[in-house]
Amino acid sequence: MDASLKKKASDLLQMAMDAGANQADVILSKGNQFSLSAQNNDIDKYKVSGSQVIGLRVIKDQKVGLSYTESLAEDAMQIAVKSALDNAENSEINEYESIESKEQELIFEAEGKTDRSSTNEKIEFVLGLEEKVKKADSRVTAVPYNGLSVSDSESYYLNSNNVFGFQAFKYLSCHTSALINENGKSSMHYHGEIGHSLKELNYKKCIDESVYHASEWLNARSLKTNNYDIMFTLDAFEQIFMCFSNIFSGKGAMDQVNPFREKIGSRVLGANLSLSDIPQHKDAFIKSYFDSEGFASKDLSLIEDGVLKSFYHNSVTAKFFKIPNTGHAARGAKSALGVSGNTKVISGGNLSDENLKQGKYFEIHSLQGLHSGANKISGEFSFAASGYFCENGKVLYPVKGVTVSGNFHKMLANIEQAGSKVHATGDKGFFAPLIKFERVSVAGE
Repeated sequence: MDASLKKKASDLLQMAMDAGANQADVILSKGNQFSLSAQNNDIDKYKVSGSQVIGLRVIKDQKVGLSYTESLAEDAMQIAVKSALDNAENSEINEYESIESKEQELIFEAEGKTDRSSTNEKIEFVLGLEEKVKKADSRVTAVPYNGLSVSDSESYYLNSNNVFGFQAFKYLSCHTSALINENGKSSMHYHGEIGHSLKELNYKKCIDESVYHASEWLNARSLKTNNYDIMFTLDAFEQIFMCFSNIFSGKGAMDQVNPFREKIGSRVLGANLSLSDIPQHKDAFIKSYFDSEGFASKDLSLIEDGVLKSFYHNSVTAKFFKIPNTGHAARGAKSALGVSGNTKVISGGNLSDENLKQGKYFEIHSLQGLHSGANKISGEFSFAASGYFCENGKVLYPVKGVTVSGNFHKMLANIEQAGSKVHATGDKGFFAPLIKFERVSVAGE
């Protein structure tokens, strides 16, 4: 924690109170990133970047005003205070928004091993990724995406009710790809890994995954247009699940844009599965300790035995619905108050993975065009997919060039088969069993 940054945030808060704010809070975010990429046995990009921004929220006479500055000079902060108060004066009365958290200190330093690798070791790592991909298969003609980055961030929160919060995160990530050409056909796949140190990065998995899938999909076939049972890899399932995560937004419910607004107490998830938000899940790569209003993060049951029990709420949405605040406020230094979740965990079902994989099914590994083909209100979706057609857990042949479509809300409600083992995504930010979705529309030949 940087004591000078904490003081800057404290100074801005005091300036706002001295200028006439009834309440105020400050978010200061600082981040640094070091990134490398390699092409043709040479480092083609070497970038060191950093940013910091301080955001102010003031409340005066039940009116809210926001402002921010990227400069921490006193005159810049004075301008930010004036802008926030002017914005408040020109806004409408907001009977729900106020600063509620009180008298606590929440300090959480970055977890995990300290990375002590040198810049030369990082350069050798990136060059080695490219070299090993090319050696893995003689048909690899290029490694279009290949790099390493080191990211660290700090977040400070202070408010006029004597709350101070600090969180810091630091991690490394690497990625590589394989472009394979043979007999006029081409195929490419990309894979990334994360870790707390260079030694923790699974570079071998990056290489193996990229080369294997690029090779398999080189001669992949389509499927005949029909309804198929499908299963997603967990990383692919997280993508579609998060695409429709607005169904858990208390702010969306307040603004009447959450399609599940009237479904509290209704069954929305099949197979009696449950869904929880666990900010400090023991296996999560990144943990969350407090939200953007200075409330300590805590576990939340969103769905119990298939029944929707709660949305994500901040102090505003909780007050609007006259229910307890769940501590899921989200606000950046430059943005207004919203809501957001943390690590999601879906409970296991009643089948072993082996039993779940009985019969024929399409296993989806890669989704393209998901967001452009998704209607987050209706739940309708359409995306291009690549994967493998399987029977009894064994691959029969690779598949690409198909379009998968349906209604995600109905798919969730109609789940009948789920594995008992809970798996983690590659980034350890989402935990769920394998799930079989029955009779989903796949357009191909």
